[in-house]
Amino acid sequence: MLVKDVMAVGAITIHPSGTVAEAADLMHRENVGMLVVEDGSAIQGVVTDRDLLVGCIGDYHHPKVCQVGRHMSKPVTTTEAGLDALEAARMMRRHRIRRLPVLEDGQLVGVVSFSDIARSVQQAVHDVLIGFASPKEAKTPRRIGRVSHYFSKIGVAGLDLDQPIRKGDRIYISGHTTDFEQTVGSLEINHEQVDFATPGQPAAIKVRGRARPGDGVFVEAEAA
Repeated sequence: MLVKDVMAVGAITIHPSGTVAEAADLMHRENVGMLVVEDGSAIQGVVTDRDLLVGCIGDYHHPKVCQVGRHMSKPVTTTEAGLDALEAARMMRRHRIRRLPVLEDGQLVGVVSFSDIARSVQQAVHDVLIGFASPKEAKTPRRIGRVSHYFSKIGVAGLDLDQPIRKGDRIYISGHTTDFEQTVGSLEINHEQVDFATPGQPAAIKVRGRARPGDGVFVEAEAA
């Protein structure tokens, strides 16, 4: 299982000259707890909601004037999309952090959290411990795509698929702050109900929780 299989695709970024007020508004709108601080395509650091609260507000700075670069954590620890996910978890433990920006060919492609990795092995461990499967038979989530759009008024998520999806699939939707599972009950292509959708088709599903663009979509798959 690689980092790219469990990460949240895409990352919310801000320039180091952005204000704390702008960062807080961006976190609120995107429903995230961490921003990657970029100057052009170069990662300068990361800033969390706690950094803003303790570093800016706690020191009585003015959030509309105080710049993000003043409170970001640097140098930033990153991981590679092709790295084993458990090794990324070990990196987080060593550095005492819970999220890592993910790079591929030097470009920022997503963010992986400790909970993303833990969730990806939870089902496999559960199956082994209660005797439903041997370690070789345990199921682990397999990434099949990402959320491309979310329509809050009707509770529907548009999907950008890398692999097929079917009605009845048990799926997991995971992101920076998204974490829920469900069975695919309503699957549409161009507003028409279908039983099956493949990569490249404009699929949409009814979801039971709030999703956001970039969230990963996973199904259970047999471990190799």
